[in-house]
Amino acid sequence: MSQLAAVHAWQHWSFTAFAIGFFLWILYELFTGPYRRLLGAQNAAPPSSAQQIYMALGMIAYFFAFASPLDYISDNYLFSAHMIQHMVEVSIMVPLLLKGLPNFLWTWAFQWTPFERAFRAMVNPFTALIVFLMIFDNFHWPVIYDLTLTNETFHVFEHVLFFFAASFLWWPVLSTHPDFPRITPGFRLVYLFFAFDVMMPASILILMWNHPLYIPYAEQPVRLWGLSPVSDQRLGAVIMIVIGFVSNVIAAFPAFARFDMSQWYD
Repeated sequence: MSQLAAVHAWQHWSFTAFAIGFFLWILYELFTGPYRRLLGAQNAAPPSSAQQIYMALGMIAYFFAFASPLDYISDNYLFSAHMIQHMVEVSIMVPLLLKGLPNFLWTWAFQWTPFERAFRAMVNPFTALIVFLMIFDNFHWPVIYDLTLTNETFHVFEHVLFFFAASFLWWPVLSTHPDFPRITPGFRLVYLFFAFDVMMPASILILMWNHPLYIPYAEQPVRLWGLSPVSDQRLGAVIMIVIGFVSNVIAAFPAFARFDMSQWYD
């Protein structure tokens, strides 16, 4: 039964997610290319090759997380699959997409003063850490998490919140915009350390719990690949820790590679 279910699960691809992704990608190509004059950026350079590669990789991460069978498996069978999806979104997809956006798009958006003020408040490093902590950890509490599995609208809302919270979290590390510069290298290392730490409460709780936390997974009669609910939970917690750690180490590496001790706080 589990083998048949696994084969069936891998046949589920989301046309809607593909369509949304390609539509947004086309908008990116148009408004960073021939239509950038509509944003008052006709004299701005188009995205660099590196930015286009980052955007392509970010979109591939999006398709993997939301259009591939991973989405179906995470919603119906495995908590661990859902944690792959969550961590790909907040630790891989979002930073890649941010690095793919040219500054003239942000300059155009910042012309709207209310947006500029709200954005400035949200990308404050302290605020960004607290917002991400509150959203990411609270959405893994069983009552809220179970609701995301049974209510599709709430589930979409969850991922939208994850996207924005992760964008605010990564901005102080990745920004190249002169009006919103990234934090200094030394501060960046401390910030990334705490950014990893804010994921730990949920991860450690799930890893250490000896009973099923999430009712829809516990009541699923089909166990893909023989994973029990508790084993699945623990695997999911390990996935959260590993992907979060690796992504933050990669983001922190330039601070080690390019700056000596005397430059960290310039």
